[in-house]
Amino acid sequence: MKTIDLNCDVGEGTGNDQLLMPYISSCSIACGGHFGTKNSIRETIDLALSNNVKVGAHPAYSDPDNFGRKSIQISNKNLQDSLRKQLDLFFSISSITNHIKPHGALYNDLFNDTEKAEAVVEVFVEYGKSFKIYCAPNSQLGKASHNAGFDVIYEGFGDRAYNKNGGLVARNQTGALLKTKETIAKQFIQIVQQSKVLSIEGEIIPLEVETICLHGDGENVIEHLHFLVKELNKNNICVESS
Repeated sequence: MKTIDLNCDVGEGTGNDQLLMPYISSCSIACGGHFGTKNSIRETIDLALSNNVKVGAHPAYSDPDNFGRKSIQISNKNLQDSLRKQLDLFFSISSITNHIKPHGALYNDLFNDTEKAEAVVEVFVEYGKSFKIYCAPNSQLGKASHNAGFDVIYEGFGDRAYNKNGGLVARNQTGALLKTKETIAKQFIQIVQQSKVLSIEGEIIPLEVETICLHGDGENVIEHLHFLVKELNKNNICVESS
């Protein structure tokens, strides 16, 4: 039987976190950049721990108007200051942190931007190295995190389309989001069983990961999770935290 960590981004004001938790093994909690307050972080951590779900911080560009999903022009110093503010808040509440995973446009920008990735990892180091970094395979964030001595957990996505370079298709492009439970389950299982994924260009590309994300704010995500877990069981795949 194969195992995979199934993670969701939570604490984002969707109101469905309590329905997600029974099906996942780790979660990334919004900590004030795109969404999140001290109360929402504390409530989401308590909910996760009561469901034996490992928790991580989910910092973002400080841009709640765009839910952190628009790349913004910001100096590395100002980005670092913003990340410190978010992580200070999160770590003031969380006593056991499994990982940090950047959110949205920041996550995507850290795929290619070496300088930004190194600046971000400089901030992560300030909080110790007891936690893991969730990031995309072949990303600059992954390389910088590894060089800094972090345990890097490479992440795939069950509900997002891929470019042939291994990056995610931008959300404003047609086909960027996988919207049916059958398509999501098929991609998820292909990644687990074959360490491959079909790119939007029609090419099969390698994708070796230890965790796979379904977005907690995705349309019909609860229905998709119900179906996915059944399909995983049929294929002898067990959900287990990394």
